[in-house]
Amino acid sequence: MKKNNKLKLLTVSIITIVSSYTVISNRKKEEKLYKLAYIDEVTKLGNKNFFMQKGKEFLENIKNKTNNYLMVLDIDKFKSFNKRYGHQKGNELLYTIGQILTEILSKEAIIARLANDAFGIIFESRNDIEKILTEIEEKISKIKIENKEYQIYISLGAYKIKENEKEIEKILDKALIAHDKIKGNYNKQYMIYNETLEKEIEKEHNIELNMQQALENEEFEVYYQPKINVKTNKIEGAEALVRWKKEDKIIPPSDFIPIFEKNQFIIKLDTYILKKVCKDLEEWKKKYKNISMPLVSVNVSKEHLTKENFKSEYESIVKKRGITPNEIEIEITETATIEKDIISMIKEIKETGFTISIDDFGTGYSSLSMLQDMPIDTIKIDKIFIDQINLNDTKKNIIEYIILIAKKLKIKTVAEGVENKKQVEYLKKLGCDFIQGYYYFKPLTKKEFENQMNDR
Repeated sequence: MKKNNKLKLLTVSIITIVSSYTVISNRKKEEKLYKLAYIDEVTKLGNKNFFMQKGKEFLENIKNKTNNYLMVLDIDKFKSFNKRYGHQKGNELLYTIGQILTEILSKEAIIARLANDAFGIIFESRNDIEKILTEIEEKISKIKIENKEYQIYISLGAYKIKENEKEIEKILDKALIAHDKIKGNYNKQYMIYNETLEKEIEKEHNIELNMQQALENEEFEVYYQPKINVKTNKIEGAEALVRWKKEDKIIPPSDFIPIFEKNQFIIKLDTYILKKVCKDLEEWKKKYKNISMPLVSVNVSKEHLTKENFKSEYESIVKKRGITPNEIEIEITETATIEKDIISMIKEIKETGFTISIDDFGTGYSSLSMLQDMPIDTIKIDKIFIDQINLNDTKKNIIEYIILIAKKLKIKTVAEGVENKKQVEYLKKLGCDFIQGYYYFKPLTKKEFENQMNDR
C-alpha cells in the first residue's frame, strides 16, 4: 500500500513537472511567435502589424477626442547613411530615433517601425503639436551615437485625428500625404495635413497622370520672351519658356515645373524644348536669310545637367537641325552651380561652343567670386532685386555691384522682370546690357515673335 502511494505521488509529481514545463514551453513559444509577428528586432519597438492592431484599439477607445495625432517619420537619404557608415551604424541610428520618440512622447504613445527607416506614431498631444514636432526634429537632427554626433534630416507628416474616425488605414494615408509633400524639403522638415494639402496632392497626381501623353501630343508650347539690347533698343535675344496648353486652357509653369523637377520628368521636357527651339531656328534661318538670328536661351534643370550623356545629347540635337552650339544659350539656375559635378559639366558645355547663362543671380548660395571660376557669358539679375529699385534711395543697390563686377570680368548682364520706365532708366544708367520683362514684351507665341523679327 505504501509503495502504491509513493508511486502515485511520484506520478503526480512527474505530471506536475511535465505540465509546468509544457506551460512554460508553450508560453515561450507564444512569446517568440508574438515577437516575430509584432516586434521589430532592430528598434525593439512594434512593427507594422503591431502599429495597425494597436492603432485600431486606440481609435476604438479614445478618451480625449480633441488632440490625437498620427505621424509618419522617415530619414532622408538613409541609404546613403548606411553606405557611408555601414548597416550596423544604420541600425543604431534607427534604435536611437526610436528611443528619442519614446522619451518625447507620452508612455501611452504607440510607436512602431513600419518599414526600413519609416516610423509610425499615434499619440494624444498634451502640448502644442508644433512644439512637439519641432522638438522631435531638433533632437534627431543632431543625433548622438556612441558620443559621435551626426547631422540627420527627417521628413515628418502629421494628421490630427477627427472625432469618430475609426479606419486606421485612411488616417495613415492622410499622414502620408503630409509626409510626401514635405519630403526632401530641408528648410522645414514637418508638415501637418489639411484639406488644402490633399487638393494639392490630387492636383499633382493628375498632372503626373497626364504628363507623358501631353509630351507625345505636343501640348507643351514654346513661348519666346525677347531680350532688348539697352544701347540699340532692339531684340537681340530671347528666352524660350514653356506653356502647357490643354483643351484650350493654359496650365502655368508654376503648376507643373516643380512637380517635374521632383519626379525627374523635367529631363524629358528640357530635351523637348530644345528640339522645338532648334526646329524654329532652322525654319527662321530659311525664312529670314537677311536677318541675324537672336540668341535663344533654354533652361536646363540641375537634374538634367548631371546626366552622363547630357553634353553629347544636346550637341547632337543642335547639329541635327543645322544649328551651331553658339546660337543656343544654356541657362542654369545659380543654386545649381554650387555642385562640383555641375561646375565640371558647365566647363564641358562651354568647350562644345554653347553660351552659358546663370539665371536668378543673387538668390542662391554662391558668391560673386564664383564668377571667376566658371566660363560664364551672361548673368541674369533676379527680379527680386529689380523690384527693389528706388531712385530716391541714397544707398547703392546690389544691382550696381553685380553689374560693376560683371563688367570687370567681361560678363554680359540681363535684368529680368523689368516692368516700368523708372527701372529701365536706372538699369540704363548702370550700364546693364540687356533687359527682359513686361515693360517691353510679355512671352510671345512663335508667330508673335516672328512678327517682331520682321520689324527689326
